[in-house]
Amino acid sequence: MAMTADLETYHNPIVPGFAPDPAVIQVNGTYYCVNSSFHVFPGLPIYASQDLKEWVHIGNAFNRRSQIELRGARTNIVDLKSNGTSMVASMGIVAPSIHYHDGVFYIATSKMQLLDGKFGWRSFVISTTDVYGDNWSDPVFFDWNGIDVSLFFEDDKVFVQGSWCLDLSKQPSSTIYQGEVDLATGNWIQEPREIWPGWLKHDTEGPHMYKVGGLYYLIAAEGGTFENHVLSVARSESVWGPFESWDQNPIATSRGTDEYIQNVGHGALFQDPAGRWWAAVLGVRKLENGVFGLGRETFLSPVDWPEGGWPMVRQPKMSFTRERVASSASLQALSSPPKHVEDLYLQDHDKSRYTYHSDGSTLTLRPSRTTLADPVETCTFLGRRQRALSSTATATLDLSPAAGSQVPTGKGITVGLAWYKDPMRFVSIAHDFDTNAAVLTIRNEATGMSGTLTRPWKDSPVRVDLRIVARPLRYTFEARGVFAASSGAAGSGGNDQTEWAEIGSFSSTMLAARDYTGPLFGVFALAGVDGGEEAEVCLREFCVVNDVEGETEP
Repeated sequence: MAMTADLETYHNPIVPGFAPDPAVIQVNGTYYCVNSSFHVFPGLPIYASQDLKEWVHIGNAFNRRSQIELRGARTNIVDLKSNGTSMVASMGIVAPSIHYHDGVFYIATSKMQLLDGKFGWRSFVISTTDVYGDNWSDPVFFDWNGIDVSLFFEDDKVFVQGSWCLDLSKQPSSTIYQGEVDLATGNWIQEPREIWPGWLKHDTEGPHMYKVGGLYYLIAAEGGTFENHVLSVARSESVWGPFESWDQNPIATSRGTDEYIQNVGHGALFQDPAGRWWAAVLGVRKLENGVFGLGRETFLSPVDWPEGGWPMVRQPKMSFTRERVASSASLQALSSPPKHVEDLYLQDHDKSRYTYHSDGSTLTLRPSRTTLADPVETCTFLGRRQRALSSTATATLDLSPAAGSQVPTGKGITVGLAWYKDPMRFVSIAHDFDTNAAVLTIRNEATGMSGTLTRPWKDSPVRVDLRIVARPLRYTFEARGVFAASSGAAGSGGNDQTEWAEIGSFSSTMLAARDYTGPLFGVFALAGVDGGEEAEVCLREFCVVNDVEGETEP
């Protein structure tokens, strides 16, 4: 009688919500994943797993402003001349790769920026011997005319591969270059030169190199990060080439299919302790209305790589099985996530405007003159990634005398809760101190949509509760007030005092665009005129609850 294989079930995405451009390595039985972070700080989030199922956010490699500035991490609308559409393109820290060599972890990445009207990039490497700590090094920069850099170690040499930009106004817009680098100085030992133009020769980027069976395999993302996205592969007998493209490329794509997980591409290959190959790839979940609600996410998929042959990545699924293999590794349990590891700020934030109280859940904010729509400067905003299609974000604005909030009127001060992607797209619900009202603001510059809804309070509240309820196809923004004369919650005039008041509700299509990032929920404090920055506002229980249970493929 035939034996039935013992199968193990895996679920996707392994890193949900605003988790693009994954790179994964396995070190002594533990897997580490890093993603692009673009315009938010801290950046380069790192996740760890020991079974490829449960992933813990263990830290952020970019965690000190002294490491690198995010100034110039602009967001712009870019016309895609190749297909007649446009996209919302955010800059900042993009397409990292993670490596481990001789007891040291390395991350190589690039910063895209627009400064003084000039578009450019800077590539660098940071390192640490303790991947669980916050002591990643300052960057070692190297001259690179492009982005998406990766490292390959062989003997005592270190090679950099990356996307080398050509004329960005036409295709091919880039090619794959390689140089040999001195990691201590960033100086070139061998100057970068082209090693592979790609297979598709369209937005060729995100390379990673592997040596398997004496051959050098080079993978790259091509076709752009949307519906034509692919992973392709080439190989060579020499690290410098020539590289031969596989005649059965691409090795991963969802283009031309009706798969739930779309835009599959940019990713990395890695082995488990048993020697099996896996891929971590970028993808999006295409909802009924065509929207990709959580942006680009990280998906896991098995790789079939026959001896002497070529790797092929299976189409990612929301759940899949693979034969179970015994592990002899003795692993130390992963620790709990560090405190506030999920907290995010916009660009180069001002730390003095945020104070956590000793209870860990109470936060004092000082308003900024800059707003959520400012394309260059940071504002007072503390956010967290939306990790599930069904999520709820809440925050309480405490205006009671005991809370110590000091907010003068006449200064245009608004404090609230926002769904935020970038300066061009956000929806916020706030308490306006001048008008004593709940105010909802919506902005999607990609579609030219903007608007404001105002709902006055019946009296001056001593507490304002704010809530955003996210569902796959809709976002609802709610508020309720608590007044000194009552012990319970009260809505605005005419509403039941125990009810939340819906201020506005929007289809996710109204907030969508072709983009690079993903949604955040965050609290903010803004001041309209001089003097408002000195105010202090107490917020309690900012919380994001993500309902990941039951997220399956339709």
